Amino acid sequence: MPLLTGETVKQVMRDLYGYEVSGADADAIAHSAGAMLTLAAALGSIGLAGIEPPFGYPVLLAEAARLAKAAS
Repeated sequence: MPLLTGETVKQVMRDLYGYEVSGADADAIAHSAGAMLTLAAALGSIGLAGIEPPFGYPVLLAEAARLAKAAS
């Protein structure tokens, strides 16, 4: 898992957002973010090339068409 410490989280929160968090909260955020970064690194290897993002333009157009059809 990438090394992201609670101290790093506290500093980023403080420097970028002016927000103070407790050590326990910063550690929990660091743990969750580290796990997410580890899993995100593997996304390229699972074959998602043909899948559109949930709010991509083609999906928004299809949803608009579906809503327009339902309204008429």
